[in-house]
Amino acid sequence: MEEQKAKILVVDDNPVNLALLEALLAPRGYQVILSTDGPDALRQVARQSPDLVLLDVMMPRMDGFAVCRELKKDEATRFIPVILVTALDQLTDRIRGIEAGADDFLTKPINEQELTARVRSLLRVKKLNDRLLDAHGHINALADQTARLLKTFNPLEFNLEAGLRELLQQTLLKSEEKRPEAVLLGIRDNDGHFTGWLYSAGGEGQNVKAERLALDLTGFEKAYSHNQDILYANWPESTAGCRELQELFAPLLCRRLGTIRNFVGYYGESLVVMAFNYPQPVGGYEADVFRSLMTYTHFLKVVSDQSREVQEAFLYTIDALARAAEANDEDTGNHILRVGAYARLLARELGCSPSFTKAIEHAARMHDVGKIHIHPDILRKPGPLSPEEWTVMKQHTIYGARILGDSPHLALAREIALHHHEKWDGSGYPGGLRGEDISLGGRIVALADVYDALRNRRSYKPAYSHLEAYSIITRGDGRVMPGHFDPEVLGAFQKIAPAFAETYDKLRD
Repeated sequence: MEEQKAKILVVDDNPVNLALLEALLAPRGYQVILSTDGPDALRQVARQSPDLVLLDVMMPRMDGFAVCRELKKDEATRFIPVILVTALDQLTDRIRGIEAGADDFLTKPINEQELTARVRSLLRVKKLNDRLLDAHGHINALADQTARLLKTFNPLEFNLEAGLRELLQQTLLKSEEKRPEAVLLGIRDNDGHFTGWLYSAGGEGQNVKAERLALDLTGFEKAYSHNQDILYANWPESTAGCRELQELFAPLLCRRLGTIRNFVGYYGESLVVMAFNYPQPVGGYEADVFRSLMTYTHFLKVVSDQSREVQEAFLYTIDALARAAEANDEDTGNHILRVGAYARLLARELGCSPSFTKAIEHAARMHDVGKIHIHPDILRKPGPLSPEEWTVMKQHTIYGARILGDSPHLALAREIALHHHEKWDGSGYPGGLRGEDISLGGRIVALADVYDALRNRRSYKPAYSHLEAYSIITRGDGRVMPGHFDPEVLGAFQKIAPAFAETYDKLRD
């Protein structure tokens, strides 16, 4: 990918002047575009996006002052430098040019050295403006991406590679004219090794392609662990250190990219991102854009990591509470794990959302948390409970709901604690709810809890096999009846019953 030539639009109604300026500029490596009048010049600007305009003042139909004013009032063209070329030497004419927005003047007859000096100077200004606008565009893209993300961001499900891929597509890989040819991403895992991806983009930055790579950054770390976090270089005109960096990545990238040229990279403790083969030489602007991208990414990662830590602590706490409630019961701690696993299987088979399916596994573990308020003598009684004891026992559903409270994070667990002994036919407790008046979580855990209770030995009953438990749930035995369960939940259980047996064996006490 060769560096693009600067495009210069020359506007003059005199063909001789056009030929002269083209003869002076083209040999110096500029792409020269010719136009013979003002209206055509505006059309050429719209089509060609020149880097500089050499504009004759005295033209029919639309003079140079008018063309300049049109260019400078349009947001899309206002930063294109305009040199007015004129034989007029009156102060009032120059003032008119300044008021029209001209960036510089050349007086006829044109001096070749003056022309090339002014062109080089204004092209440098244009390049700086372009970089500044490009950086501004990246900042706006980051802001837009942040606004979109805030509407859907779930820190517990944030994936660093997927998030960076989307971010790169919206920023670095979006502009076809200015994007790098490829971006290399390396993420360090918990064992200290890097997993790599190489990204490239199609037209207009769409359809970003990702190739997974075996990535060994040992040499890179040894060479650059002491450097600043942002590195950039332009090859082959580069420092010895950058040539060393090129040698490190040549075996990995040269087969895919050919030669390696303009480069910007970020090196962090857990993340390495490198953009190769920009169409133009890179510098501080590109480095600052990269720094902004990495700051944004690190912010998301920190929020995600901290949220996961809080979530893990939260789940550990509620599991500890659930286990404490089982301490005086005949059930073991594995009972709550199995019920959670059964609930997850049923929710998935019912087509529930991934977030609900994941949440119910943890929420179901707290179904009997209210038993912490029930006296151990009742929980461990070897025979049938008396009517008075049974009345007390039923209260564990209400106690569980009270313990879990009104926190939105525990809403599903609260519903399950309150409803897991309700029955589809209305014969359950504590509220005698019927049908869909019972929460979905309660209907799912009701079956999961009964299955596990049948599989376990109790002081008043033996442990049943999987086939015996399946038969009791689907056909009934007088105590447990199919009408107790939501028909859809029961149907899901019948389809995946072997998975229940596998789960029980895996988590057997």
